[in-house]
Amino acid sequence: FQLLNMFSLRFLETLWLFSVFYRKRTISEVQLMHNVREHKQVGERQDWLQEKLKDIIVTSAKPQHGQSGIIKNLFPNDSLGSNMRKS
Repeated sequence: FQLLNMFSLRFLETLWLFSVFYRKRTISEVQLMHNVREHKQVGERQDWLQEKLKDIIVTSAKPQHGQSGIIKNLFPNDSLGSNMRKS
């Protein structure tokens, strides 16, 4: 009878340890997925903002009523946008 109690106690301890480690792992996975989703949203916002800035710059850079001038390309080869997507 005492051997059975020891076995049951050992089993319960093992089960408890397993549940604690499993819970920590689950919390870590949830945090990781949150971080991935947040990183993806930041990238999407940066892409959206980049497109809006291009639209604004192109619209404001067009000469009006015969004005001519030198227009600098603020995004040469889209280096800013490609750098953001790499990170």
